[in-house]
Amino acid sequence: MLSRILAVAALGLAALGVHGAPLSQDNSKRSSDPLPFADGFPTPTDEQLQEIFVGAHGTLGNGPPPANVSYQGLVNLRLLDFAERIEAVYFQEFLSNVTNGVPGYELPWWVDYDYFVNFITVTQHVEELHNLDAVTALSHFNQTAIEPCTAYNFPVSNFEEAVTLAMTFTANVFGLLGEIVQIFAQNGDIGLTRHIVQVVANEGEQNGFFRYLLGRVPDELPFTTVSTREFSFTALQGFVDPASCPNIDLISKDIKTFDALTLLDTPKAHTETIRFAVASDKYVNGTSYYVVYTNQGNTPVVEPLTYVSSDAKTITLKATFPYKANLLNGLTIAAVTDQSGPFADVDAVAAAAIWAPAFMVVN
Repeated sequence: MLSRILAVAALGLAALGVHGAPLSQDNSKRSSDPLPFADGFPTPTDEQLQEIFVGAHGTLGNGPPPANVSYQGLVNLRLLDFAERIEAVYFQEFLSNVTNGVPGYELPWWVDYDYFVNFITVTQHVEELHNLDAVTALSHFNQTAIEPCTAYNFPVSNFEEAVTLAMTFTANVFGLLGEIVQIFAQNGDIGLTRHIVQVVANEGEQNGFFRYLLGRVPDELPFTTVSTREFSFTALQGFVDPASCPNIDLISKDIKTFDALTLLDTPKAHTETIRFAVASDKYVNGTSYYVVYTNQGNTPVVEPLTYVSSDAKTITLKATFPYKANLLNGLTIAAVTDQSGPFADVDAVAAAAIWAPAFMVVN
């Protein structure tokens, strides 16, 4: 289980060619329980909550919530609770590494220290409110919140890697939140949709700055890449030890977790061959496998996979990354299936996927 967790956690950096020190079985990259924060998060007092409001430049919403919610709406809220707390922990640790002068976290010469610290501080408090918003909604519907995990795994060791990972998981958040809005709408939870769009807009503000810090234009894509709850939940578990999450089963009973798909080569802005690695336990000799690329909201692109090599635990496969024919800029999500498609959309890909997801961001 731990090897699968660590492999998934490394996806964001491997996809972009930013390789931190390997995560090993000795948990050298694992954080001791970082909660609660100095500001009381995730259970701040009323006085501490007011301080978080000031730090986030705004408050939790105080308008009347919907009277009812669907079952799938509750699944959405539990996933948001889980995801947003992980983001809050990530930015708290990033901020701590910068302000405590951890080697590797020195800022580039052209980034103003005070400005950046202010940005990450606000971002941390914003993510705290995103989490508390989901917790408050679950409480309103008399539902149990997702309890905090106690062990976190962030495979980064310097400033550039930390910004790259933040950019990668935030790009996927756009797709996840779009999926959540659609599921709310499909299940009659219209009163919750507008609020999620507010969160999407805020995440976009953050990601524009991450991209700027990496020398990329703030606009990633004209229409951001769609994702699914299954892809996102699988990737998020790479940042925690699920065994340290007391009631993660409230999510896992409703949302599938895939076996890890590891990207071995970083694609660039041209058509080329790239390699993937999968665990060998589900690989069947003689079966035809395909990698399916999802980019923007376009019809997923299918490419055949070819066997390259194997060892005792993994199989290495290769396929074309068809950049030129499909203009695969921004976030592309890869999944491996034994079906050649065609696939109508990302939901059809998730239904057929065996190993997933791998994230890559070009340009």
